[in-house]
Amino acid sequence: MEQILVKKGKTVVSDKKGARLFTVSLGSALAIAASDPVAHVSGMAVCVLPKKVDKTSAVPGVLEQLRELFKEMISKGAKPQNLKIFLAGAAGFLSEPDELAIGKKLYKAVLVTLKKNGLKTKGEHVGGPLNRTASLHVGGENMTITMLDEKEIQL
Repeated sequence: MEQILVKKGKTVVSDKKGARLFTVSLGSALAIAASDPVAHVSGMAVCVLPKKVDKTSAVPGVLEQLRELFKEMISKGAKPQNLKIFLAGAAGFLSEPDELAIGKKLYKAVLVTLKKNGLKTKGEHVGGPLNRTASLHVGGENMTITMLDEKEIQL
């Protein structure tokens, strides 16, 4: 099985049978994963910034990554009505002021954008002072979240 690491600030889409997309140590970053089991196409974007800092920044904002994720999935045959969408990460910390709550800002921006486009999530594991690893098999219908204690959760 091919293992495809999705790094922070990056977006990966695959239609490779047997492949698995994964990201590690999300912290306040938000992993957005989507899968079309009919077209056997999946993608993952690991977002770290609510907005692009400036035009020359190498790190895209969450909306740019969402556009890239869905545009590339559709180009590989995915259909919006078949998408299973998952969110993971967006950790927060107990004494975090709102202006520094990156995870909350990422999560809110994604929910607003999905709603505007008539899309809903199938599963979420977000918030709290938790670090997570997330994985999704290409064409799969569930996302796996692994916690630091090795406990796994299926979304």
